[in-house]
Amino acid sequence: MSQLPWWLKMGAKLGLARLPVPYGFWKKLGIFRHGEMMVPERAVSAFESHFADATARATMPAGFHSLELGPGDSVLSGFVARAFGAGKAWLVDAGPFAETGIDGCRELIELLTARGKPLPGIIGDTLAQAMAQAEVEYLTDGTRSMAEIPDASIDFAWSQVVLEHIYRADFPLLMRELRRVMKPDAIGVHSIDFRDHLGGGLNNLRFADDIWEKPKFRDSGFYTNRIRPREMIGLMQTAGFSVEVIDQQRWPSLPLPRDRMAPQFAAFADEDFMVCEIRVVMRPV
Repeated sequence: MSQLPWWLKMGAKLGLARLPVPYGFWKKLGIFRHGEMMVPERAVSAFESHFADATARATMPAGFHSLELGPGDSVLSGFVARAFGAGKAWLVDAGPFAETGIDGCRELIELLTARGKPLPGIIGDTLAQAMAQAEVEYLTDGTRSMAEIPDASIDFAWSQVVLEHIYRADFPLLMRELRRVMKPDAIGVHSIDFRDHLGGGLNNLRFADDIWEKPKFRDSGFYTNRIRPREMIGLMQTAGFSVEVIDQQRWPSLPLPRDRMAPQFAAFADEDFMVCEIRVVMRPV
């Protein structure tokens, strides 16, 4: 699938997503997949990278509460958070995408122990038992799930290329809910990829909202909300966060000619299309 041109990949996913086949089947074939966090090494490195950026700027309290948005195909990052000192780890996603077997968890615990971060007392025979023992809470109703998290209870929030997948209409609500659950002195670190997730360009900007935001497109495995970087930062600030861009990747030249973009993007400056990835630090204000 990764070798197909963007337009053929999009067409294939539009067709395949309509078939009455469970997500797990497509995941095994590599056609639809929500990240690679089921690999223990990736789960550790992703959390550690974002956590390091947070602790370089803020002191994390003992037994801090962690929140990951969009853990994808695995809950392993919740166990990683616990190994790094979290007292409780919340994971929120748009559906129950995570693998349910215990083997990956056992492999992760062995890896963490070898790295000097053991998780004692995790002896469950099933993943659900291990999650209960580790106080890893997995919520799968998207933004609505945030209502289950108490006010001002989160010390550290993070996400790895997730925020670009939040439905455009839901993004302001998610930011408000994120602000509600974070403590006044909390910190968040979020990596955001503005590429089209079809071919690594901006081909998603070819379509007007009346096409792109239809359920047929949104639910076919390639949706991004197309919120531009400066626009997204503005929505974060409106929700009550200060935002610091701590890393940025740019295209050397505009990846899609302006005349190929949908008319709704005509009002944006070229600069709004030159940034392909950022990492931001968010703090409640």
